[in-house]
Amino acid sequence: MKLTTRVASIALTAVAVTSVLQAAETNSVSSGKNFKQPVAEASATPMFTGTVTTGYDSMYNFRGVDWIPNKGIATATFTPVWHITPNDTFSVPLWFCVALGQNSPFNGNNYTELDVSPSYVHTFGNLAVGCGYTLYNYFNYGFPTESGGISSYKPGGTGLQHEVNINANYTVKTGAVSWVPSIAYFYELGQAAPNNYASINAGSSFLSPALTVGVPLYKDIVSFNPNTQYNISFGYNNTASSQGASKLYGFNNWQVTAPVTWKITSAISLTAYVAYTYQPNLYNTVALTAMPENRFYGGASVGYSF
Repeated sequence: MKLTTRVASIALTAVAVTSVLQAAETNSVSSGKNFKQPVAEASATPMFTGTVTTGYDSMYNFRGVDWIPNKGIATATFTPVWHITPNDTFSVPLWFCVALGQNSPFNGNNYTELDVSPSYVHTFGNLAVGCGYTLYNYFNYGFPTESGGISSYKPGGTGLQHEVNINANYTVKTGAVSWVPSIAYFYELGQAAPNNYASINAGSSFLSPALTVGVPLYKDIVSFNPNTQYNISFGYNNTASSQGASKLYGFNNWQVTAPVTWKITSAISLTAYVAYTYQPNLYNTVALTAMPENRFYGGASVGYSF
């Protein structure tokens, strides 16, 4: 549903656009979704550019929650970018994923999701500020009943929900190494249409301070771009307790992602990553299961920029 960790897409966008937006969505690196960061543009950038990536994540980590427990996902991302001025960009990433394996005993279909996330970024020298909107569309999810009985579908087995965000990052260079502290704030609008299922608490929000470091390992061909996030929930996720799930206010999870990107040509890149997330008290309100405190996962992707 929301991967907030997508690294490869970002790495590739950085190659194509030469900037960074870290919306943290806290999710997977290879897809580029739970990882968004505005970046500073290079000179003589064409008016329109774009990236296409496809990859695999061993866990769908969306803001600390394993969205499809114990299932990996295949992803595809298409991100067209309009360079309105040398300091202003507008992009509309389209992110698609499909679960590799049936969702649960409640549903034999493969979970699929399509997200549309228009965003605007303005740069002031090394400072980039942005805002955006995301419409989440997810399909084929079997929802267990509260009593754990037969499959309980919401209308059509389909969900629509949406949110808005604001974000900022600042780039500092020390030699060849770049340091990009960033912060992103997400506000959940809830259901995007009447009678559709939304799994996130409407009116809740999520704050994600983060730090991304860019380290060239071999010329401009191989780079290491670790990212760490300390995420805070304002009623966004739920806690797991003997009294049942309740809205979480405060520390949500801490996550670190370690991707390496190999720029094969000026347009084609490969990215592989490993990641770790710690969340002491999170509850998956769709699968009705508590999250383990510690999770390691990883993934890989290939991208093309134009």
